[in-house]
Amino acid sequence: MNVITNNPKVKEKIGKKSSIHFVKGEYRDVLDEVKRQIIEEHICLLSHPLSGSIKPNETYYMTIFTSETTSQYIDIESLEYIESAIEVYEKFIKNKQRPNWSLAVLQDFSFVDFYIAQSTLDRMGVSIE
Repeated sequence: MNVITNNPKVKEKIGKKSSIHFVKGEYRDVLDEVKRQIIEEHICLLSHPLSGSIKPNETYYMTIFTSETTSQYIDIESLEYIESAIEVYEKFIKNKQRPNWSLAVLQDFSFVDFYIAQSTLDRMGVSIE
């Protein structure tokens, strides 16, 4: 399993157990990287790109789990999910821009994203301890 994230806490805690692709950027940059990997490297999504029900304009961090192995074909279902997530992102950002959050708020968002990622791994039966 691969982890694509822009969350330093996920990189630190989960990166010891999984392959991490750390994105230096925002939420949208993670979505774009996942889409690129689906198209170019033929990976598949293992987690939904909008898991956690947090609106894209209400957080900074995003963590997505993908397959480690690739196939020779693009996984159309994964591509449709990521394109839909990008559309949702665009809709929410268009309606309400994100504020310039303080470091304390960003740390809270980092914790929430980490908790969602950890819960996802628990449901998959993967331990990070």
